[in-house]
Amino acid sequence: MKILYVAPHLSTGGMPQYLYKQVSYFSKDHHQIEVVDYTNSGGDSFVVQKQRISNLVPVHNHILMEVYQRMVPDVVHFQEIPEHFLPSDVLQVLFAPDRRHFNIVTPHSSTINPDTISYHPDKYVFVCKWSQEKFAHLGVDSNVWTYPTKPQIYDKAKAKAALGFREGSKHVLHVGLFTPGKNQAELFEIARQIEHLPIQFHFVGNQASNFEHYWGPLMENKPSNCIVWGERDDVESFYKAADLFYFPSKFELYPLSLLEAISYGLPCMFRKLPSYLDEFDNNPFVTYITDNVQFNKHLLLKTLS
Repeated sequence: MKILYVAPHLSTGGMPQYLYKQVSYFSKDHHQIEVVDYTNSGGDSFVVQKQRISNLVPVHNHILMEVYQRMVPDVVHFQEIPEHFLPSDVLQVLFAPDRRHFNIVTPHSSTINPDTISYHPDKYVFVCKWSQEKFAHLGVDSNVWTYPTKPQIYDKAKAKAALGFREGSKHVLHVGLFTPGKNQAELFEIARQIEHLPIQFHFVGNQASNFEHYWGPLMENKPSNCIVWGERDDVESFYKAADLFYFPSKFELYPLSLLEAISYGLPCMFRKLPSYLDEFDNNPFVTYITDNVQFNKHLLLKTLS
């Protein structure tokens, strides 16, 4: 088939990584695949996943209708709700009643209200069961395609040495963009309170300019035991080297970094959010945190011990 993927952006994050996995899978079956980065909001920065996708299939910036008219796709698969990033004249063409292609939409946010959507696809493909249940009353055909992970085998001591992690210390990892929702401030606060202990906190994720109001003040008063690595194309190296994964996010859909951390056998600490349903309740790697930072600090120390 000819498959056209349409993304609002390919700036490093969960949605582009999910798309990369999908393109990797379907490109093996010799489908003709092309991708449009509609806004190119990342520009030449934060392009780890965009480069990976570009190594597999053609990626275009902005020119959606040019690609659509030349390609004449069998399937158009939107990553995010189309009307949230596409203009009405484009939507009218791509969702015309007499269209010959099949529309698929994959939402990547937990804050979407399905009752406010005007343009529904032929099928929804959701990243988790919670989203499917949230949209069920619309009566649109749907599937759940979860992000694929598998248990990893590796040498932790070798991984620590490769990254230069301090010997004799415990190492706590956070992976995610610096945003208020990801709530790295909580982990900075915990780190500051135990700065005297042999524990280091590692932060992997980009600091985009549109969120500088959040991460700027954090960086001005960064505890000495916090190391900010920025955007990396070797995140798996940090999963291998870390002793614990701490994810203080306040709202999520189905975060890929959490699934990846569990696949590396890391003890994981995070809030139990509604979108997770009860999936992690009996997972031996998981400890749920609360809104009480002092309590979370004690949980972290207990888990590390």
